[in-house]
Amino acid sequence: MTKIGILLIFSTFAAADPIYTVVGLGVGPGSSTGYAVNSAGTVAGAVQSASGSQQAFVSGPEGAAILSPASSESYAYGINNAGTAVGIVYLDGQAYGTIWNGSQPTQLGAGSYATAINNEGEVAGGNGQAFIEANGQIQELATAPGIGWSAAYGINDSGTVVGDGQLSNGTFRGIVWSPDGGMVVLGTWGGTSSQATAVSDGGEVVGFASLANGYQHAFSMLDAMMIDLGTLGLSSYAYGVNDSGEVVGYSYLDNGQQQAFLYDDGTMFNLNSLLPTDSGWDLMAAYGINDAGQITGVGLYDGQLTAFLLTDPPPPTMNPSAVPEPSQLWILVAAAAAMALARIRRARYS
Repeated sequence: MTKIGILLIFSTFAAADPIYTVVGLGVGPGSSTGYAVNSAGTVAGAVQSASGSQQAFVSGPEGAAILSPASSESYAYGINNAGTAVGIVYLDGQAYGTIWNGSQPTQLGAGSYATAINNEGEVAGGNGQAFIEANGQIQELATAPGIGWSAAYGINDSGTVVGDGQLSNGTFRGIVWSPDGGMVVLGTWGGTSSQATAVSDGGEVVGFASLANGYQHAFSMLDAMMIDLGTLGLSSYAYGVNDSGEVVGYSYLDNGQQQAFLYDDGTMFNLNSLLPTDSGWDLMAAYGINDAGQITGVGLYDGQLTAFLLTDPPPPTMNPSAVPEPSQLWILVAAAAAMALARIRRARYS
């Protein structure tokens, strides 16, 4: 086989959009949702117990673990690469921001909640005022003029924090707090509200903002420029971003159906279009993505809302010692082209 023939096969495969493998995180008897995923593919989320309450969990290669007793209601919203998870535990109806590191949880005080944690161990959250918790100390973040209540939802390894704040008229604006104490209040797409939900280590901020017609559009922002990511039909909401600029969230189709999306290289894809056609899944929302491109969220499987983990498998490789005969080349090229065409069609018509 010539080098041109080999390159033809590999370039055909490379032209295809990825098809993900999907694993359901069956961590309990009821519905479950994955909210964040770390570099090891460990997911933090919440699952409905037999009694109907929500329980925080982490689920990784070694199995799943429930983080709080069934007598309480809890949610895990963030996890770092060390496996430390953060979230909320409700005790007697009162919210307590919680850090799960080993067997003993640490609570941040009544009326608080924890939403994200970076690899330095800094926790973002709120108690009526957005804050960072580090080494047992809570530091409240600056408040912009005209903003009262605020909350933090994301933090990167440099200490940049994102969230939102409420204006006196009841509407919300996304906020970015920089490590040097600076703060930027985000605008809208002509509507009344915006929210910043996550920030990558490269400083890319994602979230959503309203239009004049009341719909919401997902955005990403780098170097103070908000970019409208579009929709799959109606409104869209971005909740996760990695260092490659891949953004995940969910959007409503024209018929009102909610679908998980991946935004990559200028295009918003319905994640269901990137699954094998016989997967049995209906992915409804994607909330977290790691730098390896693994995605977690929630979807319908066998009639139940179930947390999932998507993984983009590596491209096919060829063993040089098993190079096919020239007469077989056209079969491989045709197969590769068919795979590429099928993937592109699924993405285009999602």
